[in-house]
Amino acid sequence: MSDPRSDNELMEASRTDPAAFRVLYDRWARKMLNYFYRRTFDPHVSADLVAETFAIAWEKRHRFRDVGRPAGAWFYGIASKELSRYRRRRRVELTAVDRLGLSVPSLADDDILRIEEMVDAAAYREHLKGALEKLSNRERDSVRLRVVEGRPFSEVAEALGCSEGAARVRVHRALRRLGDQMGVER
Repeated sequence: MSDPRSDNELMEASRTDPAAFRVLYDRWARKMLNYFYRRTFDPHVSADLVAETFAIAWEKRHRFRDVGRPAGAWFYGIASKELSRYRRRRRVELTAVDRLGLSVPSLADDDILRIEEMVDAAAYREHLKGALEKLSNRERDSVRLRVVEGRPFSEVAEALGCSEGAARVRVHRALRRLGDQMGVER
């Protein structure tokens, strides 16, 4: 039987009742996993970010105030900050890992399959593929060069035959259009 309390009521209750926070975790963990997977396409990272998001939410649950916004918005706010932190850290870590010649251990295939099933990765890939097909060749190239290949804007500009400023604009517009095609809220 599910708990009839709202997320906000559960957040308030979680200050003294850890079981209330567990109900919130059960309600929101999969949504958070989807959120992270759709932004990283990495089941390892997604699982780590979900754990980190809920750890922070647990630590800061006393700061939550019911001011008319749903607790879900609070979780997404934490998730967004964690994703930004991850991206900044990841750049530094990859540089260090590469410099030291280290390898990062991976999840077992079963773990990866489980995460991809949970977030319905196959359906998301098809949705992404369809959205990419609706972009112009120039827009697809912009996204591929900057996002998929991770090239700096100077290289994107060179490959597209334009200035760096124009490359930035093209990538931004292509990502915005891709987001619109995918129904991403801003």
